[in-house]
Amino acid sequence: MAADDPLRNEPLLSVEFEVFGKVQGVYFPKYVRDICQELGICGWVKNTKSGTILGKMQGPRALVDQM
Repeated sequence: MAADDPLRNEPLLSVEFEVFGKVQGVYFPKYVRDICQELGICGWVKNTKSGTILGKMQGPRALVDQM
């Protein structure tokens, strides 16, 4: 975040998530990573052996809410 960014002083929100359904093999993790990078949200996302997507993201609430 830039020094003049109005969200710079906002508290951070951490969200853990798991996505069920047909989400593997459709580039869902890449999509999530790309959008998070565009918004400036930190975190990770990965496929699980059980066929779900697991992840965690952290950033100002306004940006996490956009996800």
